[in-house]
This record gives sequence, structure tokens and C-alpha cells, in this order.
Amino acid sequence: MPESVISHPSEGPDEKETISVRSLELLKDRVIKDNNYAVRSEALLTLAKNYNDNNDIFELIKERAVRDSHYSVRKNALQELARLWKGSPGTLSLIRERATEDINYEVRRAAVKALAENWKHMPEILELLRDWAEHAEDKFVRSTALQELSRFWGKSCYSLDFITGRVVEEKDGFVRAIAIQSVAKYWSKEPGVLQLVTDKALNDEHYSVRSAALQELVEKWPSREDLIPLIKERAVKDSHYSVRGVAIQKLANGWRNDSDILEFIRDRCIHDEDNMVRGTAVSMLASLWPEEPGTFELVLEKAVSDEHYSVRKNSMEELAKAWHEKPETLHLIRDRLLNDSDNFVRITAVQELAKIWPADPDTLPLIKEIALKDKDEFVRDAAVRELIDGWQDEAVKAFLKKLA
Repeated sequence: MPESVISHPSEGPDEKETISVRSLELLKDRVIKDNNYAVRSEALLTLAKNYNDNNDIFELIKERAVRDSHYSVRKNALQELARLWKGSPGTLSLIRERATEDINYEVRRAAVKALAENWKHMPEILELLRDWAEHAEDKFVRSTALQELSRFWGKSCYSLDFITGRVVEEKDGFVRAIAIQSVAKYWSKEPGVLQLVTDKALNDEHYSVRSAALQELVEKWPSREDLIPLIKERAVKDSHYSVRGVAIQKLANGWRNDSDILEFIRDRCIHDEDNMVRGTAVSMLASLWPEEPGTFELVLEKAVSDEHYSVRKNSMEELAKAWHEKPETLHLIRDRLLNDSDNFVRITAVQELAKIWPADPDTLPLIKEIALKDKDEFVRDAAVRELIDGWQDEAVKAFLKKLA
């Protein structure tokens, strides 16, 4: 928004600006009429901060919370109403209405959060959120209501039967995942809860529930005798890559001193069918076992031979981070810059060379060559950006000028 709208910028987020009458009218006009939603949003926030004692501004922001065409402006308006006018007539009812009536899920979620954060002392709000967690038609309202119940009221706001009912009866997988987290958080010692979480980790039809349940098993029942075999089985057999990835992360972080776990992660790095899982295994090996014999060599191999560009890219980044002092790493990154078939990998190679080896005598000539000759325009652009950011000497400036 142009500086002329505000006469004197404030020194801090809570300090009001001095706004002229003309600028005030201009701000009000921009809140409604500007074609750019970001300008409308900034104008709204400026008015809210500086005129929270003005009833006309209050009414304007209420109107924008309902009628603005962009969800982010409506969301900001709702949040400002809850923050600055929560005691004013109409604010609570408006936010409650927008939680179920707004067409955008982010606004609906923001409204539910605002109710919990600002009116948690009211018994009727607790009852409303509890009802929404079970009966709201919108899954985003149900999930947010469950999250906020857990965050502000914890175990006191619903019974074990209520929350296990949400785990079993809820149709949406992401809402069930939130419910399983609440069950494990507050009722881990209750009979039947361990079995419920285990069943969900193994058998729920939605990957997000299996993933959440698996994480809760590790967090709440780490000493369970069959836990490691169960997680290993999920790391290999689960049908969704994200669950297998979570299983690998939990095994690596929880049992890093177990040599069998190290060998298992190496196996997944090589044999999992999904690139995301192989990439996760690479990161675990590099961060947790960098000194183990064979780790460096395996990551080096993945940077060259993995069939998916994302694993090669990730492996190269891990090499640069964990083993940048090894001459083999520098050699490999130069090789990948020149020979990898994927432009994302080559762009990453340019960036790593400029970041970690700018003083090496071969780095600057190589990046200049790439800026001139690489077959891919995005790789050439990446090389030019690194030259601009990393080398300020006159020769480089002259080269860039000639290139332009």
C-alpha cells in the first residue's frame, strides 16, 4: 500500500499510526474497492489497529468478514473482530455463524479457533464445540473443533467413550487421526486404549490415521515388547509411502544405537519402491549414522544411481551438509552438475557449489560455463543468480553484463 496513505509509520506493532482524515477515508475506500486483496487486507488491519474504538470501523470490518470476495480478507477480519471487539454486540454471533456458513474452509477453521481462544470461559462455547466435533456436516469444522477441545479443555471436556466414538465412527480419515491423538494423549493408561491405537495403526483404511496411531504407539508405549517388530512391519508392508516414511523415522530416532535398525534403514534406502521413503532413509542415515562404515559410500551411490531425481537431489544435499570436507563429495557434485539428466538436480549442484566451495579455484569457472552453455534455461538462470549473489568482483560483473 502506498506510503502516502499513512502520515507517520509506527515504531512497533502495538503503536498506532497518525492517520489524516483524508487518509482515513482512503483506507476505508480501499478496504472495499481495491482490486488487490492484499491491499484490502492491509488497509483493514491498519484500520483495526488504529480505530478499534470507532463504531463505524467496527461495522465496516464486520461487513468485510462476510462480504469480501477473498478468503484471506474475511479471515483477517474475523480474527481482528475476535481480538479487538470480542465484547462488542454481534461479534460472537457473527464468528459463530461464519464457522459454518463461510464458503472457504480456512475461514471456517479460523472462526472455530477464534471461538475457542476468545470465549473458552463460556460453557455454551464448550458445548457448541463438542456438538460440532461430533455432528457438524463439514469435516474441517469437526477436525478443528476436536483440536481446540483438546488444546483448551483437555481431558475435562469429554469422556473416553466420546473420543473413542470419534475414532471408530468418524467417516473422515483426518478427523479420525486427530481423535486418535487425543485418545493416546489423555487416556493412554486406560484399558483397551493400547489395543485401539494398535488396531488403527494396522488396519485403518486411511493412511493419516495409521500414521498418527503409529507415532502415538512410539510416544506413549515405547517399552512395549512387540513395538519394534510392529514398526518394522509397517515400514515394509504399509501400502502408503507416508506411513512407511514415518515408521522409518521413528525407528531411526528411537533406536539409533541398535545395529539391526541401522541395517534395516540401509535396506529401505535401497529397496523401498517409493522415492519419498528412500529419500527419508537417506536423510536418516546421513544425520544419525554419518560415521558408520558404509554410510558415506551408500549416500554417494544414491546421489548417482537412484532412479528418481528427488532421491539423487536429497542425497547430494546430505553429502554437502555432512561430508563437505571429503574430496569425493566435491567431485560428485561437479559431476552431477555436468551429467545428471534432471535439471532440479543440476540446479541444486550449482547452489551447493556456490554455497560451500566458492573459494575453490574450479568453482567460479564451472558456474560461468554453466551460465553460458547449459542446455536447460532454468539451470542457466540458477548459475546466473549464484554469480550475482556470490561474486562481487569486477570481472564477474563484466561477465554478467556481457552475458546479458
